[in-house]
Amino acid sequence: MDLENFDGDTGKPIIINPEDTKELNKKVVIHKKCGKKHIDKDKFATFNHRKHLCHHCNEYFYDDERAVGIKSIN
Repeated sequence: MDLENFDGDTGKPIIINPEDTKELNKKVVIHKKCGKKHIDKDKFATFNHRKHLCHHCNEYFYDDERAVGIKSIN
């Protein structure tokens, strides 16, 4: 079983909507609680999503829009 394909909260499979992979909405995602940037990598850098896991404080949070977190906007 590939655990990265399952939601850590519910244990349910992560279903990726094909529409979320067509055009990536890349943006700087900030966890408002701790103020740190969230950067998506690996599988999570391939589709837009609202739910993110903060790598600094280890909490899930929701962004205002479906996107992929990046380091900076060039």
